[in-house]
Amino acid sequence: MDRSASAERRGSRMKLLGLTALFFGPLLLSWAYQKAGFDWYPAPRLAGVLIQPPMPVPLHAAAPTAAARWTLVVAGECDQACWKTQIELRQIWLSLPRYQDALVRVYVYPSGQGLAADRLDELRGVVAVEDTDGGVLAALAAAAPPADTAFTLVDPRGFAMLRFRKDYDPRAARKDIDHLLRRFVSN
Repeated sequence: MDRSASAERRGSRMKLLGLTALFFGPLLLSWAYQKAGFDWYPAPRLAGVLIQPPMPVPLHAAAPTAAARWTLVVAGECDQACWKTQIELRQIWLSLPRYQDALVRVYVYPSGQGLAADRLDELRGVVAVEDTDGGVLAALAAAAPPADTAFTLVDPRGFAMLRFRKDYDPRAARKDIDHLLRRFVSN
């Protein structure tokens, strides 16, 4: 009897240890994983570059239609790369029908160097702003270096928040913009 009672007691202890390990094991593993310095939830990868700190851009005075709306801004003379960016932004804007009222595309150009009227008609819905005093272009250049920036995202309060490099991926940019608008625009 001693042997069977001892074996039964040992079996009960093993079951108790197994249940304890089953309950506390994941908690201990999670704690050890965190203490070892691993990141359980990695930070999202952005196609754009955050502008730190956000810089004010006097865009709303030059383009009243952009006031209180998220604004995709292409700035400077429109060469081949600029035209490609304009077309891609039109496609991004069209692919976000839920947010078309909250999102506006603006093209800011130096005095006398704008696009022809037929080219602007092709872009369907872009707001062209001639920067006569250079204030908007200077503010955009301070927020995002023009040599490396394809376009800039300006929030409804007039701060440049995010810039996209010239080698950006349009799909990734669309994903970033969609994610941002989903979080900050209520429908």
